[in-house]
Amino acid sequence: MKDKLGRVAVLGIIFLIIFAVFVYRLVDLQIIEGAAYAEKSQSRVVTKTTVKAARGEILDRNCRPIVLNNKVFTAEFNMSLMKDLNGTIEKVITIFEGCGQAYQTDFPITVTKPYAFEASVFSSEKAFAEFKKFLESKKIDPNLSAEEIVSLLAKKYDISGYNDDMTAKIVSVRYAMEFHTVNRFYTFAEDISLSAATALKEHTGELPGVTVEELPVRIYSHDYFASHIIGTVGKIYAEEYEALEKKGYAPNDTVGKDGIEKVCEDVLRGTDGYRYAIQDITGNSTETVTSKDKDPQKGNDVILTLDMNMQLICEKSLPEIIASLRELNGEESASSGAAVFMEIETGEILSSASYPTYNLETFNKDYDILSKQQKASPYLNRVISGVFAPGSTYKMVTAVAGLETGVLSPSTTYSCPGRYTYYDDYQPTCFASTAHGRVNVMTALQKSCNGYFFDAARKMGIDTLDEYCYSLGFGTLTGIELPNEKPGLVASRAAREAKGLYWTDGETLLAGIGQSDHAVTPLQLCNYVATIARRGSRLEPHIIKSVRNNETGEIVSETQPKEVVHSNFSEKTVELVLRGMEMVTESGGSLYSSFSDYNLTSVAAKTGTAEVTNGLPNSLLVGVAPAEDPKIAFAVVIENGGAGSSATLAVLVKEVLTYYFAGKDSAETVHAPGTLLP
Repeated sequence: MKDKLGRVAVLGIIFLIIFAVFVYRLVDLQIIEGAAYAEKSQSRVVTKTTVKAARGEILDRNCRPIVLNNKVFTAEFNMSLMKDLNGTIEKVITIFEGCGQAYQTDFPITVTKPYAFEASVFSSEKAFAEFKKFLESKKIDPNLSAEEIVSLLAKKYDISGYNDDMTAKIVSVRYAMEFHTVNRFYTFAEDISLSAATALKEHTGELPGVTVEELPVRIYSHDYFASHIIGTVGKIYAEEYEALEKKGYAPNDTVGKDGIEKVCEDVLRGTDGYRYAIQDITGNSTETVTSKDKDPQKGNDVILTLDMNMQLICEKSLPEIIASLRELNGEESASSGAAVFMEIETGEILSSASYPTYNLETFNKDYDILSKQQKASPYLNRVISGVFAPGSTYKMVTAVAGLETGVLSPSTTYSCPGRYTYYDDYQPTCFASTAHGRVNVMTALQKSCNGYFFDAARKMGIDTLDEYCYSLGFGTLTGIELPNEKPGLVASRAAREAKGLYWTDGETLLAGIGQSDHAVTPLQLCNYVATIARRGSRLEPHIIKSVRNNETGEIVSETQPKEVVHSNFSEKTVELVLRGMEMVTESGGSLYSSFSDYNLTSVAAKTGTAEVTNGLPNSLLVGVAPAEDPKIAFAVVIENGGAGSSATLAVLVKEVLTYYFAGKDSAETVHAPGTLLP
């Protein structure tokens, strides 16, 4: 009995202890720590926010910055969280207007009465067709007035209860959202002011689905600098997203659209980080939690082969050359051009300039205007995508082919009467029917004697000539790491027959002096003379020097010279051809007046004047320096430059060579040009 009472007593004591613990916890929860726990109970929502990583930088060969990053605010819509879409848009518009902040819309109707069609709708057939297609998809007659269209779209979007101007503004945003929304995300405005960003944040509770993001954006060290090479970045298009989603991209990410930005997207792209925010039931953030292993990781840097100062010299000189030739030959003459310089030993592009150009900083704002300038084509990279008849700059192909096949020798001469009379029914002439007298391969290059090269081409035949033409890099892509390169065209029997035409003996003559169907890019011309200097070793030109880890500075990868063709020309062939080109810059040559007082280095060059179907002939200049031991190759092309303009092109070449060989730092005095001549 005593044992039973003892067990009951023990159980009672245990019960009292447990009861006391519960009482203590209740007192602690409700009285001692009540306020603190009540506050925490309100913080019941944890949200995960992406922190966008900055892209890697783009630098020149000496690691001088070309493209950097800055941070800006953007206003983003997540439509999956927006229950009252029109009401939210109205509130955001009102906030923006109160801050004087613009927002994005490409609606082609004005948003204040009297409504009218924007001029851009009718200035482009494509724009008009797209708007017409949009209206028809909404079952709206495109022939209606602007006011009727706004009214019908307002009904389609269920917009009511607002004044006329606000209705039109909401319509304009809804219109833009139709084309620029990806996976329920839409960027309402980019690069907004601090006041607009602050105002939006202050109204967070009233604007579900509207967020302010701090995003890294591209900034550029120079306006208009290397725009065709660097390329643009932009938001992901709806049609791009399906493929990019598989690579881990978010709908509102920025990607490279062109140039190095596109080619090196995987390298430049960083890794996004995350931030965790604890919010109370009102939606206000009470705590932000970050983790070092979730910090954004900036992308790797891309180091280009470009020399910034050399590039600036070319970009400054091209519009000056064009302006001077216009003054000489009239406003309908020179309008565009390109210049490229290459390191012969490595195939590295030291500068590559195309004019007219455009400003990456204002690309979106300028696009509509510049894209309509079809003749100027400022978005065309003429160095790799502009194709031109090479004219007399091609004559080294004929010289090399003739010397290597034995058709020509150092002692082979031709007596030029000014007209080639081998055929009775076709007798082409030298320039202005000039009689050059007796010439050999070197003096024929110096005087640019058509007759000598007509005769050499006839003896070889077009098939042999084409064999050397291809080995020197014409008619094929160079392989440079840039999009939209053109292969050009080699004048050939096969190309003519593919068009249902016949190849004639007269075409062989013309092909031997760079006419007929030949079409080449400035980069091909530059690589061709560099290949001759390397005795037939053709390298793949490259513009990416290396990739660098942004944090450690370690070189991750480096581009090595890549040989694609090894023809192994004889030393004698190369010696004769380069000597003939050097004689172009000496007494009796067409560039003597330009180089007679230039003592910094010897130059082996060749001029060209290529006839075109419309306007003055194109002007070309190619070469290498020093002539006796070439280190650098170049090509300059001016469209419709006219005959006799070689001396003007030589000014650019001498300025670049002076910088290259004398090491003169032009950074303080050279500035990038504007976009277009008036």
